[in-house]
Amino acid sequence: MEPKPSRLAERRRVQEEVAARKRKTSIVAGILGLVLLFAGSIGVLISPLSALVLIVVMGTGIVLLLVAFLLVRGPVAALPGKSRDN
Repeated sequence: MEPKPSRLAERRRVQEEVAARKRKTSIVAGILGLVLLFAGSIGVLISPLSALVLIVVMGTGIVLLLVAFLLVRGPVAALPGKSRDN
C-alpha cells in the first residue's frame, strides 16, 4: 500500500500548479502584449492616418506586458537564489 500524501505535500503540489499556471498565463499575456505593441508601432509607420486606433492597440500591448510582469512577480520572488538585501 502506498502511504497517503501529507497535507504539506498536497499544499506544495497545489502551490506549484498555481505557480505554473500563472507562469503560462504570464507568457501568453507577454507574447500577446509584444505582438500588439510592435504591430501598432509598425502600423503607425505604414498608415499614419489611423494613428489613434493604433496608439490604442499599442497601449493595450503595454497593459498586457504589465499584467505579464505582475503575474510572474510572485513566483520569481519565491525562487531560491541570492538575496537582494545588499
